[in-house]
Amino acid sequence: MAREDRARLLRWAAKTRRRHRLAGAVLRDAAPMLPRAPDPVAPVFVIGAPRSGTTLVFELFDRSPSLASLGVESHLLWDAFHRLSDRGDHSVPAAAVTDRERRALSWAIRRIAGDRTYLDKYPRLCLRVPYLAALYPDARFVHVVRDGRAVTSSLITAWRTPGRFGLGTRLPVPLQIEGYEGDTWRFLVPPGWRDLAQGATLAEVCAFQWSAANQAVLAARDGMPGERWTEIRYEQLVSDPAVTMSAAMERLEIPGDEVVEAAEGLGSSVTRTAVTPPRADKWRDENPDEIASVLDRLEPVMTQLGYSTLA
Repeated sequence: MAREDRARLLRWAAKTRRRHRLAGAVLRDAAPMLPRAPDPVAPVFVIGAPRSGTTLVFELFDRSPSLASLGVESHLLWDAFHRLSDRGDHSVPAAAVTDRERRALSWAIRRIAGDRTYLDKYPRLCLRVPYLAALYPDARFVHVVRDGRAVTSSLITAWRTPGRFGLGTRLPVPLQIEGYEGDTWRFLVPPGWRDLAQGATLAEVCAFQWSAANQAVLAARDGMPGERWTEIRYEQLVSDPAVTMSAAMERLEIPGDEVVEAAEGLGSSVTRTAVTPPRADKWRDENPDEIASVLDRLEPVMTQLGYSTLA
């Protein structure tokens, strides 16, 4: 099978949960028999809490002919070897890297990207930065940050939107979350989830998800050279998309004409993952009381990221 055909097959397999689980199992089982491929050179990982704008940034980056991706979130690669930790969360430590998975992942990425720079985006990777850095010591990270109040509100709405964002994660304890009728945990499962699975409100769970994702990223960033990190603020991206993306591409030292051109046409639109039309401070109208109830939980990380709960 030609390399182009293998790449198309991987992209096809990534389209649905059933396909990517099957493809991940095949990749995992076939790992010892796969030919060794060079590790990707300076791959780019877009990371951020769910609902922070990572899809928008990823889709803009993906316009660059210098970058290559699956075109969708890369579940089949990163869940093939590590779907849930022993504690039932989505974190993966650096010590988890094995030669078997390095061989399989580098082979798959080479099939996808060829000689281009590999681009990836998957919110669970917020909890796996040390693991990625151990796999690829020259990896670069683009951290998308957004006001914690806006993200928490968006998560609340998304948790309550059936059938839109996958099936969620079935956890080993029954959920009893006030304000949520489902039986699966939606989006990111950070360490410490057990403390909120029973008796917490949905607002508390969503505030916890945003805070935990960003705390994990900030902790990982502190141990790495600054040149490997690029920060994009969602608010700046929406207000001045072309300038924001131009600066990001320049920092990554990747040609960005197509990316900037796409950003110029962005206007006030958002990606297909938006639940309701975008507005500034939408959280004040959609879930104001719930956000007010968790401001104390959001404030420490918001302060770290340069946001104020008073604005």
